[in-house]
Amino acid sequence: MRPGTVASAGMGSVVRQGEAIRKKQRTWFDARTRLIGAVVSLWACLLVGVSVQAELKPPPVGEILLDIRFSDKEQQLVREGKIVNRTISEGSERELAFGMALLVKAKPEKLAESYRKATVFEVVQQVKAHGRILGAGALADFAGLVLQPNPEKEAQRYLDARPGEELNLEAKEIAAFQALKSAGAKNPVPVKEVEQLVRQELLARYQAYRAKGLAGIAPYARAKGAQRLAGDELLQAAKGSVYLAKYVPVFYDLLLDYPAAKKKAELKNLEESFYWVNLELFDRPTFVLMHRMALQVGDAYVAVERQFYTSHEYNSMQQLAAALPTQDGTLLLYVGRVSTDQVGGFGSSAKHPVARSLAAPYLKDMFESVRGRVQKR
Repeated sequence: MRPGTVASAGMGSVVRQGEAIRKKQRTWFDARTRLIGAVVSLWACLLVGVSVQAELKPPPVGEILLDIRFSDKEQQLVREGKIVNRTISEGSERELAFGMALLVKAKPEKLAESYRKATVFEVVQQVKAHGRILGAGALADFAGLVLQPNPEKEAQRYLDARPGEELNLEAKEIAAFQALKSAGAKNPVPVKEVEQLVRQELLARYQAYRAKGLAGIAPYARAKGAQRLAGDELLQAAKGSVYLAKYVPVFYDLLLDYPAAKKKAELKNLEESFYWVNLELFDRPTFVLMHRMALQVGDAYVAVERQFYTSHEYNSMQQLAAALPTQDGTLLLYVGRVSTDQVGGFGSSAKHPVARSLAAPYLKDMFESVRGRVQKR
C-alpha cells in the first residue's frame, strides 16, 4: 500500500460525509429560506407602506451602521444603495443567523403611500395549510390541521414518540401519545385520534405562550435526559437585537418581556397576530406556532415573527425587520435567527457558513423587490 493511502481513504470518507450533510442541509435550507423569503416579502409590504410623521431629526445612516458594527467598507456599500449581507454573531452551535441592510433613497413620507398587510402563506409552496388563532384560542381554530402528507406514517411517529429529534415534544406530550397507543388497536393507525391530540397540544402550547411568553414554552425532550429550551433560544435571539435598545427601546423591551410589556402606553398601537402553519419538509408535516408583532414608533417601523414551536427539523426561529429613518434615507434591516439540532455537534462550525450562503440569495431577491417598488413611486 502506498504511503498516504489510508489517510486518503479516510479523507475521502470525510468528504463523502460532508457532501451528504451539505445535500440534506441544502434541501432543508431550500425549504426554510423560501419561507423566510416570503416572510421578508410580507414585511416588505409593511415597510414600504408604513405611515410616518416627522418628529426628531433622524441620525445619519453611518451612526446606525456603526452601532450594528458594520465596517467602513460595508457602510460605503450601503450608502451606494447596495444590498449588504451581514455576518451575524451566533449565540450557540445550534443557531444560524443571517442579516441584510438596504438604504432606500427616499424620504420617509414617500413610504406612506400604500400601507397594507399581506398574507404570504398561499404563495409558499411548502405551506400546505394554515389558520389564525384568535383570542384565548379554541380547538376550532385548529380545525384545518391534519397530518398531511403521509398521514399514517406521521401518526405512527407520534404513537411511537420518545425523547429525541424525531419530534419536538415535552415529556407530558410524549406520555399522552403513548397512552393513546396503548388504548387502541394497532391497525389501522388511528390518524383522526392522533390529529385531535396534536390539536389539543398545540392549543395548550399557544395558551401557555400567550399567558407567560417565553417562560411558558415547554421544553423539547431529547435522549439521555437532555432538553431543548426554545424559550431560552428565542430570548437569546431577542437579546441579539441590541440596536433596537437604542433606536426603538420599547420594542426591544417587548421582545424580552412579552406579554407583560404590552401594558406600556407606547404599545397601544401594537399589531399582533397568531397562526398555526403546516409546512411540508422532507415529505412530512411540520407544525409551526407563529407570533407576529409590528409597531410604528415615530418614523421607525419594526416587525418581528417568532416561531415559538415547531414539530421537527428545527427548534425555534425569530425574524426581525426594521425600517429606520436616517438623514440619508430609510434604512431597512433584516436579521433572521434559527435554532436547529441539524447544525449542532461535530462539524458545526463548518456547516454554519454553508447555511448562511444558501439563505442569502433568497433574501437578497426580496430586498431587491423592496428597492424596485420604492424607486417606481
